Amino acid sequence: MRWAIVQFIFVQLILTGCAEQPLVANISTAPVELPGGNPYLQERRSVSTEAQRRFARAQVLIEEKEWQSARLELQGLTKSYPELSGPSLNLALVNRQLGNVNEAQHWFKNSISINARNIRAYDQYGVFLRGQGRFDEAETIYLQALERWEGSAETHRNIGILYDLYVGKSEEALGHYYRYQALTGGTDREVAAWIADLERRRRSAGQGAGS
Repeated sequence: MRWAIVQFIFVQLILTGCAEQPLVANISTAPVELPGGNPYLQERRSVSTEAQRRFARAQVLIEEKEWQSARLELQGLTKSYPELSGPSLNLALVNRQLGNVNEAQHWFKNSISINARNIRAYDQYGVFLRGQGRFDEAETIYLQALERWEGSAETHRNIGILYDLYVGKSEEALGHYYRYQALTGGTDREVAAWIADLERRRRSAGQGAGS
């Protein structure tokens, strides 16, 4: 069910060589990367071994659902390494899990301000805003993400859900679902079902108008 999407998401910072490379672990929306496409993943940034170690410790706490401890660990990371956007994004998501709405919003914004190319920060901030009923703001954030990387399949899926279920823009939703399928090879059966449903509704509406 689309209504069950995104109960909780945590972001794992994976460091390949010297790159700061966040991956979103999502219960029902798997992230899709196009090789060489995501502007965030094209950046090369030196990250110390100590930062990697501390982030790994925070990740363990998240996996064990030790939210308060994870929050403290991530807060320390943001102070020690303010140039990294991944810890701020994780801190936003942990605060959302804890119900700290204002803190979560602050850290979403902070992550984007640190690195405007972090597409995942936009995506998850959009999900957060949608959950708050702030649909216009969520749309703006998703569109900003697509301006930075039109090939973000996850963003097309998320904005499609927003248009489809929350703001009644069926045609726009259909366009984004089709784009998502094109970017992912059309293998998502759930999205294929959503497309079929919207197409049926469009045909029905057309037939009704012509009767």
